[in-house]
Amino acid sequence: MIRMTLLNIESQVHQRLDSMRADIIGLTQDLVAFKSVNPRFMSDPEASEETQIQDYLEARLNALDLQVTRWEKEPRRPNLLALLPGSGGGRSLAFNGHIDVVPIGDLDGWDYDPWGSDIDSGKLYGRGAVDMKAGIAAFIAATEAIIAGDITLKGALQLHIVVDEEAGGFAGTRDLIARGFRADGVIVAEPTSGRVEAAEGGLSWVRVTIRGRAAHAGWHFAQIYPQAEADAQNADGVNAIEKGVKFVGALREFEREWALSRHHPLMPPGITTINPGVIIGGVGLGEDGRPRVTSNPAMIPDVCTIDLDFKYLPSETFAEVRQEFEDFVSAFAQTDPWLRTHPPTVQWHLANIDFPPFSTPSDHPLIDSIRGAQQALGIETILTGKRAVTDAAFYAGADMTPIILGPAGEGLHGDNEFVDLDSLIETAKVYAGAILRWCGTAS
Repeated sequence: MIRMTLLNIESQVHQRLDSMRADIIGLTQDLVAFKSVNPRFMSDPEASEETQIQDYLEARLNALDLQVTRWEKEPRRPNLLALLPGSGGGRSLAFNGHIDVVPIGDLDGWDYDPWGSDIDSGKLYGRGAVDMKAGIAAFIAATEAIIAGDITLKGALQLHIVVDEEAGGFAGTRDLIARGFRADGVIVAEPTSGRVEAAEGGLSWVRVTIRGRAAHAGWHFAQIYPQAEADAQNADGVNAIEKGVKFVGALREFEREWALSRHHPLMPPGITTINPGVIIGGVGLGEDGRPRVTSNPAMIPDVCTIDLDFKYLPSETFAEVRQEFEDFVSAFAQTDPWLRTHPPTVQWHLANIDFPPFSTPSDHPLIDSIRGAQQALGIETILTGKRAVTDAAFYAGADMTPIILGPAGEGLHGDNEFVDLDSLIETAKVYAGAILRWCGTAS
């Protein structure tokens, strides 16, 4: 009898969402039309429309009589948290979505206006359409449908609508969590094509600094052909860039060994990449940790910095992988006579980029709630893992249980980004069903 009651309530919510289809699409179009590019990526940060889109959303949330909190970690970058209190005795659930988007890139690559919210063949085009304004529209719609049905939830429902995800979450989700907001479960509305992403690997940025010895480039030949006659005082330069190139070669083999020896069932083989993203060589170590002189090839460089994007598995801890990597660097130094006595240094937490991993068990009640919601719609639940990193990491790092689930689309961070409109409505229904099951109803 209880299950039938839930199914009846859920069916009514689904019907209501079907009747709201035009409004849900219109909400998504409105959100895409705001040029809410993350200001960290703009030459004129004040041109970003983050404030305007949050003004729009705040008014919509207030119209639902939700308890709305608004604050700014950084000027002109507002976050929103909307609360639908529960009657008690249920589990709390939070949805997370970010309103900041990446730049549009080369406009010539777009067939549609990136801010035009054009609809063509069941797809809504525009920057941020699927990453991730459609997800925000879907969980707002699910909330509206539940409220419109006079359904009382036992557990509280929170909507976290934040800035800055595209640049590390410092002014958004990370600050929200630091302010003490908590929920028993979290659904991050990133696009997943309806798949449940129940795991995400960890990520840290790390810098390896290799020191050499500066000298005049005219004596570089003495390092290549040591038997050549040279002035001993000027022939003792050690090229840090050459040592850095040697390190990158060894790093590739270390990365390959990682890829072949470790695996997570929800992640593709080889996801544990250690990508050399920035290499800078020059003379003199500056206060910012990089070479002071990078424009004079007549000098043998004594500094080479290598900045790495360092990924590890959802099942691993940062302490474990940190020790393994530092052991590798130490072992590498022993292969080179100079580095043996002048070992490289390793700097973790570069630019404060650290994403904790998470792996939510397949039988966790939050996943069961989504599985039930999808089953009610005839959808097979597919569990997988996130290849990139998201704000879900920060909830996991604060001992909350996240999963990632959102609509289908393509082109995120590229040209002609779009969201599939049928998937948008379907996602709103799944969200609503998950809310009913996870929070519980007192209706």
